[in-house]
Amino acid sequence: MKSTEVYRVINKIIFSELKSLGFKKTKSGMLGFFKQLKEHYLVCWFQCSQDGFDAYAGSKFVFEVQISKANDIGSLSVFRNRISFFLTLEDLAKVTELENKVKDKLRLPPSNHYIFGMDENIQRWYKKKFEKVDNNYTNSSDIWFVYFDETDINNWIEFLQPVIKKVISDIKQSDY
Repeated sequence: MKSTEVYRVINKIIFSELKSLGFKKTKSGMLGFFKQLKEHYLVCWFQCSQDGFDAYAGSKFVFEVQISKANDIGSLSVFRNRISFFLTLEDLAKVTELENKVKDKLRLPPSNHYIFGMDENIQRWYKKKFEKVDNNYTNSSDIWFVYFDETDINNWIEFLQPVIKKVISDIKQSDY
């Protein structure tokens, strides 16, 4: 799936709720949203991996939040974190569970695939994409949400929606 398709799927699920909370879309190649908070903006976005989509390994996306003077993704911010920063221990365990469900679907390419003619380090890096997660994520982990198909994206967004809603609520009530 191309990133534009991933963003379309996510947007279809999440935009109406964010719009009802006062968010507008950012102008960017990524799927982003912003809302004015006093003299700052709350900006949040989904970013697909620059690796693109692989027919065997799928791909991944991340969700990030910032508070800044401008409503642009990645602008100079007073606060910026990826979603892992906000997750509870229960949420972090759910990420592992959902990721492993996706990994269960993945199959290594055939032995004549071009990757197996490349340097050993590159092969190891590629094969790691298929390995199940056996570690515990923490709030400082760089968590990317792995997907293979639209069902996976839907499952991630179903998991993320209440988290995102809580993050927005908590930030609105805070002094940052």
